[in-house]
Amino acid sequence: MKKISHLPLVSLWVRLLLALVVISTGEEAWAQTTIAPAPPSGTAGASIQGWDPYATAPQYGNFSTPAYSGQAYASPPPTSTYVPPGSYPPAPSAPPSSFAAGPNSFYPQQPQPLYQPAQPFAQPQQQFQIPYERFMENLSFQYTFLPRLSDQADTLGIQDFETSVTALFPNFLFSEHPLLVTPAFVLHLWDGPSTMVQDLPGNAYSAYLDFAWNPELTPRLYAELGFRAGIYTDFETINTDSLRLQGLGVGNVRLTPTMTLKAGAVYIDRLDVKILPVVGLLWEPDSLTRFDITFPYPRLSKYWTTFGDRKIWWYVGGEYGGGSWTIQRYDFNTNQDVSDQIDINDYRVFVGLEATHPNRLRAYAEIGYVWDRNILYRSPTPNLKVDDTLMLRLGFNF
Repeated sequence: MKKISHLPLVSLWVRLLLALVVISTGEEAWAQTTIAPAPPSGTAGASIQGWDPYATAPQYGNFSTPAYSGQAYASPPPTSTYVPPGSYPPAPSAPPSSFAAGPNSFYPQQPQPLYQPAQPFAQPQQQFQIPYERFMENLSFQYTFLPRLSDQADTLGIQDFETSVTALFPNFLFSEHPLLVTPAFVLHLWDGPSTMVQDLPGNAYSAYLDFAWNPELTPRLYAELGFRAGIYTDFETINTDSLRLQGLGVGNVRLTPTMTLKAGAVYIDRLDVKILPVVGLLWEPDSLTRFDITFPYPRLSKYWTTFGDRKIWWYVGGEYGGGSWTIQRYDFNTNQDVSDQIDINDYRVFVGLEATHPNRLRAYAEIGYVWDRNILYRSPTPNLKVDDTLMLRLGFNF
């Protein structure tokens, strides 16, 4: 019987195993190797060589990465702290929105300061975060709409159109901190109420001049000082009550590089409320988060995304709204026009989105809820509680 040799079969199996190892190793190397770009079309004298999947050096020669004119595939998150109005940092106590946030500040309709007073005490002190290149800064416009949600007599609709601009005077009182002067004008349109007892004119106006100065006393201690003088009237009744003087004084103490304690008061000069305390805590745990937990204007802000070259933030906030004006209204008891002064007081909470651009343009939109709305009269006319409503606010500044 002829003996069968198994050597050829063993040799075949060995060759197959070697081939599989070589193929497997080649696929792994191919997957881990970065594919080099093809040479640019039209390159004179470019010699094309065979592609080597195991090569570690660039092939086809070295070509510079082309510049893309469009948006990058992934935009890195911002590295600055809370970004705000017009790309310039807000004052430490700058509240919620409007200026802000053009948000209002501690007294309503105050544009947000352009200057961030001080840097964290653990870092070298700087004079300004953003250099000022213009005498006039922060040109802003804001529209606020509180609709009437029914046709009842005790409802009130409000539309406010506000515009302002800020002038900067550097080195105020021989300090390194500028004086900010902001003239502003607001048109108020009122729809209601019509109870045959209480009455309001169709419109009123607010024209005021703001002064703000935020001196840094020590690396850990700085202040926010403000003064406002304005005329608040329907221009049918102008008297000494039409002129209102308001003020702000807040001390800020840095407890840590990310946490600041704030305390002070704001004088708002209304019929019912004259002074409001200012107390709270500013906490910025990172460059993408800002918690300004300060009464009476808290605001919590968070970076969301980057769209093109615009950084988008979302925020929630609250404020004590309203104001005070001298007006001429119809007295249903005497059947004639009379002069009076009224307060409109309410509380507001809102959520908003804010987009900032490197060229200092800032735009924002807010939607909120307004409750505990009251109209107070200086005359013996009974005060009126009006229905709750919603709030829509839009604005920009640069």
